[in-house]
Amino acid sequence: LHSQFPTLPTKRTIQHLNIMVGSTLILPLLLSGVSAFAPLLSASSSIQRHESVATKLNQMFPESSALEVVEEDESASGDPFDSYRASESQTVIATKDISTGSGYTIGESDNQMLEIKFQAKFVESKFTGKIKEFDVPSMVFKTGQERCLPGLEEGIQGMKVGGVRKVKVPPNRGYGENWYRGVVPPNSHLEFEVTLLKVAQSPVEELVMKVEDFGTGRAIGATACFAYLVLSPLLEKQGIF
Repeated sequence: LHSQFPTLPTKRTIQHLNIMVGSTLILPLLLSGVSAFAPLLSASSSIQRHESVATKLNQMFPESSALEVVEEDESASGDPFDSYRASESQTVIATKDISTGSGYTIGESDNQMLEIKFQAKFVESKFTGKIKEFDVPSMVFKTGQERCLPGLEEGIQGMKVGGVRKVKVPPNRGYGENWYRGVVPPNSHLEFEVTLLKVAQSPVEELVMKVEDFGTGRAIGATACFAYLVLSPLLEKQGIF
């Protein structure tokens, strides 16, 4: 009877078979990698995933999202003197202090008597070097009386005695469209380096500065000539001459 009917597997045998079959199915999957279970990512889903990561980073670090990369413009400058260009559009003077000096200041009152010395050169011109005729060791003048180049007088405002300043002057504040003494061509941009020597604070100081500028010897000679012209008629009447 046993030989006609096969023996039925026991419950324990069935459990062993299930384990073997499961192992047989899982092993290839493990060998092929877990990625076999993951769906293939399309290009659009990759972009969405990247954007999602970027969004999360911005939420974690909000300061970094506000940062911008700014390219520095080397040609731009906040200093009007350094950014000065010898062009038609440049119509404003530019100044730069080399040393500030001390004492009396230009602009404290009107019509001040000044003594300055200066040198000059062209700005961005084919003419290089300093202008020999503009190497002036002493110049005495009163402000507000048009005795000085307009741009130069404007540029020295605020200087103190002993101070040194560079002043760039455009043509509209300089010599304009005409030649100046055959030295400065039309529409020239000039750069002056000015030293403030004195500022008169009284009429006596003004007189002394005028005499010094005129020359002591010349002043004595002019005074003697003037005295002779005044006194000679009187002396003739007295029969002295």
